[in-house]
Amino acid sequence: MALGAYATFLVQSWFTAHFPAYFDYYFLVALPFAFLVSATAGLILERGVIRFLYGRPLETLLLTWGVSLIIQQGLRLWFGAANVDVTSPRWLSGGIPVMVGVQLPYNRLFIIGLAAVCVAAMYLLLFRTDAGLRIRAVTQNRGMAACLGVRARWVDAGSFALGAGLAGLAGCAITQIGNVGPELGQNYIVDSFMVVVTGGVGKLLGSILAAIGIGGLNKIIEPGMGAVFGKVLILVLVILFIQRRPSGLFATKGRYAES
Repeated sequence: MALGAYATFLVQSWFTAHFPAYFDYYFLVALPFAFLVSATAGLILERGVIRFLYGRPLETLLLTWGVSLIIQQGLRLWFGAANVDVTSPRWLSGGIPVMVGVQLPYNRLFIIGLAAVCVAAMYLLLFRTDAGLRIRAVTQNRGMAACLGVRARWVDAGSFALGAGLAGLAGCAITQIGNVGPELGQNYIVDSFMVVVTGGVGKLLGSILAAIGIGGLNKIIEPGMGAVFGKVLILVLVILFIQRRPSGLFATKGRYAES
């Protein structure tokens, strides 16, 4: 996410320096640029390191955490420790009045729409394309998929790059409603894990429902209990839920031919 956010800052700076008359359109360029930067970084990371640690989840977790620290320090050295300023274009400023003193901001409505487009694109990719069929085959039965000619290693690399690219898009979107700093993505790590384990690993619909449920519940609890206690309560509820349903909302189904 931080890479996508800083990529957005670079595009904004480039438009400010070279195309000030078209500044309001910088965000439309920043979106694909943030995706490409993050996806490329994810591909390099997967091919360079992570592919050697498949089947070793603890080592992979420690490795990715260490890489995140390296990236954070690199961003600090390049851009400085202070937050950088990303200005919203005029067409994302303001909002739609709903009632007296209440309005729906355009930037948040845009982020909701962007999330919906990403979800729809992921659904079409996973369930309406040959690439998605290969991804699902490797996820359900890696050995059998490899026997049928699927290049599992490249599926791994492409999937990791795609996930990193989506994180970059998220970072680009977050620049419109939050601060941009080296530690940008850390605020969402716990929520991301809770969404994945609650929705069910590898289940798109489960992740969507879990994200909506956890996010909505957090906003309901937070005003009365505070941000910290709200997070703690949601984490406890998720733990209790996982104890009852270890596979999440939707269990992964598939055919296996392994002894």
